[in-house]
Amino acid sequence: MSCDALPPSPPAAECFIYRPGSWEQDIYTLPLEALVVTAISQQHPPSSSRWPFRNESANEIRNPSRQPGMFAAALAGGTLIPLTGSLLIANPKFPALVHLRGLIHSHLWTEFFTSSAKVYFGRKRPFYDTVKRRGEERRDDKLSFFSGHASHSFAFATYASQLAFSELKNSSLAWAYASLLNGTAAWVSASRAIDKQHNWSDVLAGGAVGTAVGYFMHDRVNSVSKSSLNVSFSARSVTFQLELDPR
Repeated sequence: MSCDALPPSPPAAECFIYRPGSWEQDIYTLPLEALVVTAISQQHPPSSSRWPFRNESANEIRNPSRQPGMFAAALAGGTLIPLTGSLLIANPKFPALVHLRGLIHSHLWTEFFTSSAKVYFGRKRPFYDTVKRRGEERRDDKLSFFSGHASHSFAFATYASQLAFSELKNSSLAWAYASLLNGTAAWVSASRAIDKQHNWSDVLAGGAVGTAVGYFMHDRVNSVSKSSLNVSFSARSVTFQLELDPR
């Protein structure tokens, strides 16, 4: 007696697809990302700067920072509130909480790259040699590359600008928000080099990384948000047709 039945096939392996903005993933990816960033930021930089910053001199005078981190955060919050209001007016169903989590993802990944570069390269701030001669150096004084103010400012500005361009129907208003956001990010970033807290290369690298992360994260969250919306509408359509079927 022969049997033509095929043996059961093994279950297909499922690969993980990163979906920032999806609550089912955010509930564990956000805490995991925060833990990784915290662990990296606690590491100490090398005793001497790594290539290509190994033989740099840093004899500038330490100046007080005119743009502390809390000031930059307050600027971001002050811009985000009216932008969110404009987005909700343009689209009452705008998924504000989804994109809020997307912004958090964006800043966590920005900090991941920023902290990793800082503790790996151990670049001296422009005033490091001056304060070291006086015995006043601190751990943070060897975390110059690259600028966290620049990376976070441009991550926020890029993500929020992409939101404005994709959601606002008034293109003039979208350009106004984008100009304000990116102009503020450039101002905050430039002040770090002017105040001798960073080299200009630190600021430019930080701005480039922040822009790339903000752009990628908005694109990813936006695609997740749109796909979830399409699935929801498809499910409602199927249910509606079943209810009207006379059979």
